[in-house]
Amino acid sequence: MSNYKNNHPKTTTARLIVLICLLIGLIFLWQPAIAQTNPRSDSLQYTKETKQDTVVKYMDLWEYAFMMHEETSWLFKIDFPANKYGLNQIKIGIEKKIASAFSLNLNLGFTQSNIFSMDSIYLSNYQFGFNASLETRWYYRMNKRIRVEKVAGNMSDNYLAIGLTYSHSYYTPTQFSFNIMDVYLKWGVQRRFLKYGYVNFGVKAGAYFIIEREWTPAFSFNNFMDVGFAFTKDKYALDRDILCPILKCYDADKYIFKSNLNGVFGIMFTKYSAGFSVAPNIAFEHKIGKSSFSINTEFRPVFSYFFLFDNQNYNKYWDTEMSLSLEGRWYYNLKRRMLRGKTGNGLSANYMALGGSMTYSDRYDFYGDKFHQYLYITTGWQRLFSKHLYFDMNIGIGYKFKTKNEKAGASWPFNVAVGYRF
Repeated sequence: MSNYKNNHPKTTTARLIVLICLLIGLIFLWQPAIAQTNPRSDSLQYTKETKQDTVVKYMDLWEYAFMMHEETSWLFKIDFPANKYGLNQIKIGIEKKIASAFSLNLNLGFTQSNIFSMDSIYLSNYQFGFNASLETRWYYRMNKRIRVEKVAGNMSDNYLAIGLTYSHSYYTPTQFSFNIMDVYLKWGVQRRFLKYGYVNFGVKAGAYFIIEREWTPAFSFNNFMDVGFAFTKDKYALDRDILCPILKCYDADKYIFKSNLNGVFGIMFTKYSAGFSVAPNIAFEHKIGKSSFSINTEFRPVFSYFFLFDNQNYNKYWDTEMSLSLEGRWYYNLKRRMLRGKTGNGLSANYMALGGSMTYSDRYDFYGDKFHQYLYITTGWQRLFSKHLYFDMNIGIGYKFKTKNEKAGASWPFNVAVGYRF
């Protein structure tokens, strides 16, 4: 009996230690179990997954790639507006929803150009500028699409917009500058692409005023295209495996014909003049065997007609400009993309290019420079989508040769192409 009394405290202490260890172990094991078995947490997780699966179920792959399953109330955008005038541009903007189908879009833009074949007789070789624009957008299909097609409320849709732009341009070395106010209407198609990609294109009609001159409006009608990056807070991870039919994960194109759809037409008229331009574009790229190298050539004609109401000597004229370029490309990360299952042995990868171009222009008969030669090195990013779409962006450094009226010098080419391939 005495032994029992002497051993009881030790036994009790040992039991307490074991119980404490068991409790500590149960607490650590119980914490993850709470998150997994908590009805509210489990219900919330199930609701999110079910909602995404339900939304995706009613979508085709393009809608999923365009992020139409994500509720989007704001977008931060970095744009690289495509153009055919040698302008290096960047825009930073933010778009915020103010109602289910309406938003405000604010942009700040910066431009820098090296003009070696356009208007250099009147202006100069270098242009700098900035602009600010504010527009209201109406996504006129959104409410119906949410109700009928089960997409989420987002800003990846067609829209109508009205807006105002203020622009300031400065030319060196002449130190000539002017300010422009532009009021416009737009019909546009905006799409997010694969979470961080972004494209915005459509047609635009506007009336603009040069502030330093009399407030006589000039009217314009043209197409536009912005390409860049868009950032927001998404809820779901993107399942890229199901997007292979769009991303062409295993296609191995030997060659492609391409047509850049940017800047294909423009119309302008003022109190003293009127004009229009057409700028078709065709390119052909062919792989060299099964290697990572290719040859790319592009033909860019521009046909313009102008009529001056107050000039008897040059009251009307045609302007023809033709540019032909040839370059060799090395797709340096093609093999890595193939190993990751992102592409076949084709033309959808990052590249380095070395090439040159020649431009013929009869813009002014009294201006002797009709031919311009140019060499360049660029790095680029080309992607092929679906059967007929492509995107190609490149930036680099170039050298333009001396002509009769223009000096030789360096240039910084920046090109964005979005269009149709066949």
